Amino acid sequence: MESENINLTLPIKIPYGVLQQLTDRALIGMEIGTGERKQGKILGTSLGASLLSEYDVVLGLKMRILSKIVTKEVEVFIQVSLAYDPDFGELSVDTFKIASKSKNFLLDKTLQILANRIYYRKVLDTATYNLNKLIDPLLLSLNEKLASGISVVQAMILQGNMEKITIPEIEILTDHVLVHVHFKGAAEVSVQKIPGTDFKL
Repeated sequence: MESENINLTLPIKIPYGVLQQLTDRALIGMEIGTGERKQGKILGTSLGASLLSEYDVVLGLKMRILSKIVTKEVEVFIQVSLAYDPDFGELSVDTFKIASKSKNFLLDKTLQILANRIYYRKVLDTATYNLNKLIDPLLLSLNEKLASGISVVQAMILQGNMEKITIPEIEILTDHVLVHVHFKGAAEVSVQKIPGTDFKL
């Protein structure tokens, strides 16, 4: 097998609805407050492209607020700009801005305090992702399958070994996120039967 005959960058389209599954898993059920002074809970999230030019995405938090002032379900929206370091495969939050959907001044102030607390205490801690660590097990799994052979189409088997998978670029678009995945390695296809004939190898 020829060494390193694969050098390919493949753009992968990921809708915001798919990415929202990650925010749901990380944030739904999170209690707001510290110690025994719980002041609310996150009930749901939303995620989409930001309409503001200086930000990339907007994270919506549906929360139940419990305080001496008010008990109510409200929404907080966090405008976020993202930073990506392709050398280390690290995706993180760069800057953010918080807005609440309410006409109540006291409630708005309460929400901003709580949202900042959520952001600094929890969201920021989990908002930095090392994508290389996510890729490593995928690379191992892919190579295990390539070693035994993957059936591409009938009577054609793909075998090989991927030396490296990296993400050189991430684009934040209106309807989805476009992740550019680069594959480097070696592969070959074995034809076990010529289509339209009875001849088998």
